[in-house]
Amino acid sequence: MINIMCLTSSGGLPIFNRKRGDCENLPFATIGSLNGVHMFCKSQGVNIRTTYMDDGVIVWREFENCVTMIGAAKGITEDVLNNLLEYAFNAMIFCVSLSELKHNKNVEQLKRELKSYFPILDKLLESAETDFLKFSDCILTNENAQILLRLNEFSDQIGSPFCTVLLHHKILVGTEGWWDLDVVDRKLLITTIQSSNKPFPDVPVYLPKKNPNIAYRFVCVAIRQNISVCVLCGAEPQYADIENLARQIWKNDNTTMENAELTYPRNLPIDLKLDQGILGLILINKLHSKYVMTRNLQQSSNGKRTTAGAHRLDILRTFFHQAVDTINKFLETPSEQNGKIVTSLESYWCSDYHKCHAYAFEDNLICVLYVAAIPTHNMRIITQKTLNLIIAEKDISW
Repeated sequence: MINIMCLTSSGGLPIFNRKRGDCENLPFATIGSLNGVHMFCKSQGVNIRTTYMDDGVIVWREFENCVTMIGAAKGITEDVLNNLLEYAFNAMIFCVSLSELKHNKNVEQLKRELKSYFPILDKLLESAETDFLKFSDCILTNENAQILLRLNEFSDQIGSPFCTVLLHHKILVGTEGWWDLDVVDRKLLITTIQSSNKPFPDVPVYLPKKNPNIAYRFVCVAIRQNISVCVLCGAEPQYADIENLARQIWKNDNTTMENAELTYPRNLPIDLKLDQGILGLILINKLHSKYVMTRNLQQSSNGKRTTAGAHRLDILRTFFHQAVDTINKFLETPSEQNGKIVTSLESYWCSDYHKCHAYAFEDNLICVLYVAAIPTHNMRIITQKTLNLIIAEKDISW
């Protein structure tokens, strides 16, 4: 259950109240009380951020001295709720610009202008527990290098450095300019496609991190049924010209695209063999804020209890949040032993039904879910071997 409320910071006027889950929208009196707590604390020089219930959490966030976001949730962590509120505000900028949010004095007019915002927010609410909001979801294929060559050609001819190719709304490849965009901007652009009532949208957007007050145009064009090329550009060229150029550039790559499609839903090349002890994995690239998640389709748990595919991914997500928090804390505050800086780059979980291992190397972090029978001392070797196997493959373009 998640409730997201947004009010004006100056007068506490409600802008919207959205929910996800089997619950009622909070009544205005409750919203007013929650906002009143925040305003009272603010008047006393206290910034209230979080309070805990028996089975949930409430978070307050004020943005740009113009809107206050209140999140109330059960079943998710405080960090996830904080990230969700951050995205909820950035999505408002994405739709109407920061200047409009800060200077619009008419709440009813703002509500009308936010018409395109609510599908995006609802999609973010829907995926709050299954997506990693700080990373872009990717898919790796042996065809990525070839597709990237075509994409760079498309980018040069279209005159925009911000281009990407998506397979089932996961990133296959992106230009350098695309990866230079902040992950918040990238995530909102892809969420726009996922939430649009048009299969291939052509919409005006504002990028909250790159430039929150300049309008761009985000265009998505189909290459095949499940593959699309997306470009961030200005008023020109026309949609028809972008569509024609995309089809011309990829017209001789049907076999390449067909092979790429076969990778889904594994999200890794079919011929990339994972160790039989691996149930699933998450690979993170911190430099470009991207990730790929996969479960080993050739492996079924033969331990005391069968670990279903969806449950494997849930375990991995939980472990990821724990492992990343632990590893990042060590990386940010390294300890010193015998005059040398020592950082922790690994994390282990062991249970009766499965084991997990996280290993960080340079810009990459890999989290692997193993069968319970795997010897703990073997996990590091297999994890390192798996990481090297993926990042060393040039065709994958990780």
